[in-house]
Amino acid sequence: MATHHDTKEQETGGIWKVINLLFGAGFAIFSLVAGTALIYGGIVIRNGGDTAPAKVEAPVAAAGVADPTATVAGGTPVVDVAEILIKPDTVNPMAFDLKTFSVKAGQPVKLTFENKSPVPLPHNWVLGVLGSKDKLIVGANAMMAAPIEKGYIPEIPEVLHHTKLLQPGQTETIEFTAPAEAGDYPYICSFPGHAMLMNGVMKVE
Repeated sequence: MATHHDTKEQETGGIWKVINLLFGAGFAIFSLVAGTALIYGGIVIRNGGDTAPAKVEAPVAAAGVADPTATVAGGTPVVDVAEILIKPDTVNPMAFDLKTFSVKAGQPVKLTFENKSPVPLPHNWVLGVLGSKDKLIVGANAMMAAPIEKGYIPEIPEVLHHTKLLQPGQTETIEFTAPAEAGDYPYICSFPGHAMLMNGVMKVE
């Protein structure tokens, strides 16, 4: 009988262990649920009652909006470049085909001189200051005895811009800024004997 009683007590103790484990597990689950509810409630209160997490909106880029400074460089409106092409005249190779052209004051100028003519002669293009045509011609004549390496460019302060002396078939492009003062600026070919006929005017407006 004693042996039977001990076995019964062991069975009873095993049942209580199972019950305690179940109770402990249930309490743990309850604690987990309660803790989650408290945390969730704290989030809701913090967001002013909104159950969804607060959204952080990214700045919206303005699509298709033109940049008002796109045509401005350094605060100054971009000015179109005046592109000029000059050649010896096909009828009279001792004259320019372009006797006059106009640019704006301060405008960038890109001038190309093509020495292409039925009569093969060396030429250049020399631009002078306002009212300096006569001085340019005198300066050109003074270069007759100068070495050809100098290109017959008048060595006077009235010369603003020039190409080199171009042999027949050669081409040169120079770039410069038109003077700020409006007026007529003469240009010539300063090769000896050419300037009297081979000249023109750049009008600055």
